[in-house]
Amino acid sequence: MTIRGSYYARSLSEAFEAIWRATDDVSLANSPSHGRTQRVRVLCVPAVLNLWLADRLPNFRRLHPAVELEISTSGKRANFDLAIVDEFVYKAGPALTLLIPLVLTPVCAPSLLDGPVPLRSPADLVNHHLIHECESMRWKRWLEQEGVLDTTPKSSTTLDDCTLIMRETINGAGIALADTMMAQDFLQQGKLVAPFQARHTYPAGIYLHQRRSIGNKPGTGLFQDWLLSEVEDHKRVMAIA
Repeated sequence: MTIRGSYYARSLSEAFEAIWRATDDVSLANSPSHGRTQRVRVLCVPAVLNLWLADRLPNFRRLHPAVELEISTSGKRANFDLAIVDEFVYKAGPALTLLIPLVLTPVCAPSLLDGPVPLRSPADLVNHHLIHECESMRWKRWLEQEGVLDTTPKSSTTLDDCTLIMRETINGAGIALADTMMAQDFLQQGKLVAPFQARHTYPAGIYLHQRRSIGNKPGTGLFQDWLLSEVEDHKRVMAIA
């Protein structure tokens, strides 16, 4: 296929998707809502879905059995009713509503606290195997904020999947720098511990994007209100202002 043909095919696909969304919205507006399944399309970044949201969805379904959720971890935000995305602060425009900033703290398996290498202060972290998410800047920034001048760890691993990072950490492979949504459930279950109380924000956050033409979809409002309530509960449990 030529470049022009590829562009034409992509444009047609996007146009048909827009027509489908509009038709779906109109059908919702013209049909009685009582007893009718309300379909809500949600885009969610994998880390938030797998490590935080998924275990809370059964509660939403119990509260709103008439709402049918279609959840995806990839695609264009404009093709979904709601999108839960991660973004750097400087890139977040007015179309995004901040749900929660990234608040980072070291976490590890409880067994590491009783291991041969002490964890008395943040400076001791560099004597352990540190697990990086995609790159080393987060760890370097956090350590420097704690006054640690030599931020080069004894050894390290770089992984790009947050779920894998949490599994590796739970299995005692090293110490990860986790945001509160990654760590909350594992900390409460005792699978992970936070060796230090120090937490620092990173210039990024989890944001909510709402498609402009969803006014005719009552199910979307129900899910959004429920999500905001769950986020507020998360902030309260994790003591985030």
